[in-house]
Amino acid sequence: MPGYPLVAIRSFIEATRDSGYKSTSSAIAELVDNAFEADADLVDVAIADDGDGAKRVSVTDNGTGMPAGTMQLALQFGGSTRFNSRRGTGRYGMGLPNGSLSQARRVDVYSWTNPHNIWSSYLDVDEIASGALDGVPPPVRFKPGRAAEYPASPTGTTVVLTKCDRLDYRTVRALVKRLNTDLGRIFRHRLYEGKFLKINEEPVKPTDPLFFREGNNLVGAVPYGPPLVYDVCPTGTGGTPTQITVRFAVLPLEEWHSMSNDEKNRHGISKGAGVSVIRAGREIDYGWYFMGTKRKENYDDWWRCEIAFPPDLDELFGVTHTKQKVNPTEALNSILVPDLERIARELNALVRKRYFAVREEGKRFRSESVAEDRDHLMQPLRVHGTSAARLVKLGQNGSRLGYMIDEKTLNALSFYVPSLVGDNLKVVLNRDHNFYQKVYRPLFGAERVEPALVLEHLQLLLLAAARAECGLRSRVEKEMAERLREAWSNVLTAFLG
Repeated sequence: MPGYPLVAIRSFIEATRDSGYKSTSSAIAELVDNAFEADADLVDVAIADDGDGAKRVSVTDNGTGMPAGTMQLALQFGGSTRFNSRRGTGRYGMGLPNGSLSQARRVDVYSWTNPHNIWSSYLDVDEIASGALDGVPPPVRFKPGRAAEYPASPTGTTVVLTKCDRLDYRTVRALVKRLNTDLGRIFRHRLYEGKFLKINEEPVKPTDPLFFREGNNLVGAVPYGPPLVYDVCPTGTGGTPTQITVRFAVLPLEEWHSMSNDEKNRHGISKGAGVSVIRAGREIDYGWYFMGTKRKENYDDWWRCEIAFPPDLDELFGVTHTKQKVNPTEALNSILVPDLERIARELNALVRKRYFAVREEGKRFRSESVAEDRDHLMQPLRVHGTSAARLVKLGQNGSRLGYMIDEKTLNALSFYVPSLVGDNLKVVLNRDHNFYQKVYRPLFGAERVEPALVLEHLQLLLLAAARAECGLRSRVEKEMAERLREAWSNVLTAFLG
């Protein structure tokens, strides 16, 4: 009875290319991982046009290099001399073949423990699919054609991707820019430790999302309390506990709040709220984790969190072989969520308080100034003064009526409540109102807002006002509403100019 191979290799090789790498940066990071695991202190990534419209990507390191037998194992799916090791970043032996073929149809590997004794082997998707290749070819000696092609380091490895058909960007320039940003962040701790990473001969600077340390980022955040340290036993082992370390950072809102939206986006402040998850000194994910029922808000852009853990806790964090995502277990959530959710709410409240303190120190909305400048176009307000028998006209004889917008949590159904405070017209917005939560606050944040969404909200605002007015029953109510609508329209015309 003929047997069936465990893997249908021709189908497998095409299917595994869709194995979940979310970006070219994630795939290249696997090759950089391998280099650092091999004790490299220099990794050189080169990207170039291959002459036929495709791109050529090579990753060269000065690590320990591989003998012929190890090279063949490294190109095998699941092959590794460190399989299931918890001592470094690698674990399953899938990174080299899986990461490479997720971006290209061919990968060649060159490795040497002596610069005059170079071995090479390869995998080619098209040869496998056609049946011409059904395993990892035995390594062969490689002899450079020119002296300049001999490696610069006494030991090392070069991985070359050709027939690249799944890179994120079509141009070399765009791809290099993206890799610089992503790899600088993923490997920031390695770079701070003294490792070197280059892309097309340009050094990659570390990017610290907590804004603590210098690099390809602003610096100025301060720690929020001391680090939290949790002693946790690996799942199912009941052995010696290992540690999870959590750090929080608060960004200098007072210094950076006046930046334009483009500047905030460029520096990673806008839409940057979240948790950086670090495994064995390498970022594997970034997202809104361990926050319980705390929703992400614009104020949360002004603080950051980092969680670091060792590979011993992979099962608790739900780490996959691609090392680019976590799926925390309920057991881990029960340990971290109570503290992290509480601190997240504290930080949100702190940022909110500091923001309004900045507002009170003199920064004004442009709309307040515009209203004051154009108030003279309307009849002065007639209000009762300190004596019930006396009327005071605000905004007459060259005096200006001041305008102020504030925000509070009001025990009221109204979205806003107007009042006159001295010579100022003050509007207090109700933070608990649905319009404030869904419309006003998002517009006030740093992120871009779609014009179509703004138009929809303005239309809903008008429809709501019209619906309320048409729901009035008595003639007196309707006449008062009509007079209010006309007065409001006249003031709006004057303010808009």
